[in-house]
Amino acid sequence: MAEDGGESRDWADMPSDALSSLFAKLDVSDLLTGAGLVCRPWRQLASTDHTLWRRVDMTYERYAFSVFKMYEAVAMARTAVDRAAGTMEAFWADFFVSDDLLLYVSLRASSLKSLHLHLCFNVTNEGIAEAMKGLPQLEELDITLFVLGGVCQSIGKACPQLKYFRLNYCFRLSYSSDHDVDTEALCIANNMPELRELKLIGNNITNDGLISILDHCLHLESLDIRHCHLIQIHDALKVKCGRIRNLKLPHDSC
Repeated sequence: MAEDGGESRDWADMPSDALSSLFAKLDVSDLLTGAGLVCRPWRQLASTDHTLWRRVDMTYERYAFSVFKMYEAVAMARTAVDRAAGTMEAFWADFFVSDDLLLYVSLRASSLKSLHLHLCFNVTNEGIAEAMKGLPQLEELDITLFVLGGVCQSIGKACPQLKYFRLNYCFRLSYSSDHDVDTEALCIANNMPELRELKLIGNNITNDGLISILDHCLHLESLDIRHCHLIQIHDALKVKCGRIRNLKLPHDSC
């Protein structure tokens, strides 16, 4: 490749450590369809350097997947998991994730420590429960804008090291009947003793559920219950919440 007014440069001869640093700044799509295909040495590095695939962010905020068809996004995710070869530590994705893809990640990335799933309406309660069985090292789980409920017990039992849990705007949980309104809160309290951070934004939880969480999750340092409008904050509850370093109450702003 010739540069203006200079000598030609063979980009294939770029040192592998410098190239790895460059590749680490690229999105999954760039690695799989762009830079990772430039030449044979680049293709080889992109496919064999497992460190490039330890943290995979395929969320809409990272880059708009609307330019891809759903099956292309799924194919990219599967390839990323394969190239990590069991070393993947974080997988963040959204609407294209299904039960099948989640199980694929679970079976091939048992060392996963961080999982973010947003707007994944094709993921079911059963899919979550089955996938969690393969992720015993999971420390962070973010489930936002889902249509599901009744998953906290299976998550807690399968992921004993879970420290950061976010269950935000999960519609079936939000619109459950009075009989089971605190079911998820009680399951969190009884099955997630190691939690340091808990977010339950926009969900149905009552004072009873909150008190149970506070009584059982003794390591909790951060709690966000904004838009949980069934909770009535009285003086005794304020005292009970006093040990929480970072506390956001139902009517707090962002």
